Amino acid sequence: MAATVSLTACENGADPALGGSTPSAAAKAKPAAEPNGVEKLSAKEIYDKGRAANAQAGSFREKSSREEGKGDLMLSATECVGSVEMTGRGSFEIVRKDNDVWAKLDTDLATWVANEVGLTISAGTWLHGTPTHPFLKGLLSWCHSEQIGKPDTASANLNASKGKVTTVDGQRVVPIYITGKGDKVTWYTATEGEPYYVKQDATREDMTDISFSDFGEPVGAQKPVGTIEEAPTG
Repeated sequence: MAATVSLTACENGADPALGGSTPSAAAKAKPAAEPNGVEKLSAKEIYDKGRAANAQAGSFREKSSREEGKGDLMLSATECVGSVEMTGRGSFEIVRKDNDVWAKLDTDLATWVANEVGLTISAGTWLHGTPTHPFLKGLLSWCHSEQIGKPDTASANLNASKGKVTTVDGQRVVPIYITGKGDKVTWYTATEGEPYYVKQDATREDMTDISFSDFGEPVGAQKPVGTIEEAPTG
């Protein structure tokens, strides 16, 4: 199943040297958050604190965009619900609940899989398997649940600096600039309320732009309704 690697996604779409059903609606309005003072910390401390805050939330919505495709997923350590559009190949929906995974490919992606991977997939039908299934594992990689169970931390040689507090998408944030090999990734960390990482911008097309929201909201993964088939193994 080596060919399925082209359906997978990296967490950050960035070189490690640089630092990696339908999703729920936006979280309900809450009282104005108080300043958290995170901007007073060093760049590496902010990096670690933001990563830890996202993990401690237990769940969040991740919208990602890179050269290979776009994902819109609500996830936790054991659940994932959402959809992914693969550039020039088609799209799929995915649901994970504990040790069960279901995926539904559209006609374009099912055709691509048949031609490039050699698997016959019924388009529009839910496939069922486990997180270790060779084919479903590639699709499930878009869910990035590892960042909740084992959040990343800044390495000793991380080239990071911080900018001035600014506003991104209506939220007060402090930017962290991570540079290396001529590329730059900017992480934006909330300076009010919990110090969540709320956005990542990268300079290269093959690196990932990500936005995070709906922290702590239930994922609500459930077994899909409709026809379900066991995923093929080869």
